[in-house]
Amino acid sequence: MLNLMLVFLKIGAASFGGGWTIVGIIRTDILAQGWMSPQAFSDLVALAQITPGPVALNAATMVGYRLYGFWGAVLATVSVLTVPVCLALALTGFSLKKAGKRQKSLTEALKSGTLGLLIMTLWAFAPAMVQSWQNAAFAIAAFFLSIFTKINPIWIILAAGLIGALARILFTQAA
Repeated sequence: MLNLMLVFLKIGAASFGGGWTIVGIIRTDILAQGWMSPQAFSDLVALAQITPGPVALNAATMVGYRLYGFWGAVLATVSVLTVPVCLALALTGFSLKKAGKRQKSLTEALKSGTLGLLIMTLWAFAPAMVQSWQNAAFAIAAFFLSIFTKINPIWIILAAGLIGALARILFTQAA
C-alpha cells in the first residue's frame, strides 16, 4: 500500500491542469507498476470520464479499490489530493502577497506545463486511436467539432460515447 500511496502522491503533485493533462502520467505509472493492462487502463479512463469529479481523483479511487479494496481507495484518494490541496493553499497565500507581474509569470508557466502534459497524453493514446479507422475518424471529427463549432465539448464527448457504445453493442450482437 505504501507504493500505491507514493505513486498517487507523485500523480497528485503533477496534476495541475487537471483532466487530460494528467492521464498520460497516470497511464505510465499504472502500467509500469503492472497494476493494469493497457486495455484495462483505457476502460478505467472511460469510467473515470463518465463519473463526476476529476479524472485523477476517480482513477486513484478506482485503482486503489481494485488493488486493496475500500482502504486502498481511501489511501489513493487522499494521496492524490494531498499535494494539490497543499500547493493551492500555498499559492493562494503567495499570490495574495505578490500580485502583479510575478502572478502573470506563474500563470504562463502553469499554462506551458499543462500544454506539455496534454501532448504527453495525446502521445500515449495515439496508438489506440489509429488501431482502427473508426477510432481515428471519431477523434478527428471530435477535434474539428470542438475547434470550429460552438458546440459545448461535453455534448461532443457524450455523443461520441453514445455512438461508440451503440456500435459496440451492434457489432457484438452481429458477431
